[in-house]
Amino acid sequence: SNPRVYTVHEVRTMEWTAKQLKTEIQVDFPMDGGWIERATGAQKRSIDENGKQYVAYFANGQIARRFLVNKDGKVFSIRRSQNANNDDDGDGDRSSRRKPKAANSIKLGLGDFIFYSILVSKAALHSFTSFVACMLVILTGLGGTLILLAVFGKALPALPISIFLGVTFYLLTRVLIEPWIQTVLNDPFYV
Repeated sequence: SNPRVYTVHEVRTMEWTAKQLKTEIQVDFPMDGGWIERATGAQKRSIDENGKQYVAYFANGQIARRFLVNKDGKVFSIRRSQNANNDDDGDGDRSSRRKPKAANSIKLGLGDFIFYSILVSKAALHSFTSFVACMLVILTGLGGTLILLAVFGKALPALPISIFLGVTFYLLTRVLIEPWIQTVLNDPFYV
């Protein structure tokens, strides 16, 4: 007898029994699509739950994701543990390289922006030169903090480097650079 063929809509909307979910099926992907195979010895990840492990491949042969079908027919995505630093089997598993958005994002508190803006606005009240100097060194300090974040891999306070550089350059600009600029403006230098 010919096997039953389901449309994508039918697959997504039907209520499936545990017996149906555990049934071996054949999936036909488009010619430029990928394929799914049952995971073999080296491809299996150690998981406490009993079930069948599968590997989904892209059309080019790279692993797209791994998943587990447990004894009740429920499908679970297999992800690398948070403690693992790299993909030890070198298969280019895209799902294991993915991290949760919270772990892969940079968070900067609103208080940091308040202090940055107070310093820059105070510098802008004095002169354009000190404003530009403070703005540039605060951005440089923030970039330095991001580099340190990448090196150490843990959260760092965003204020110290930027504020230290900002205050230092604000004072240097007021004491050294602005008097020099005033002198140059008062006594033009012709070449």
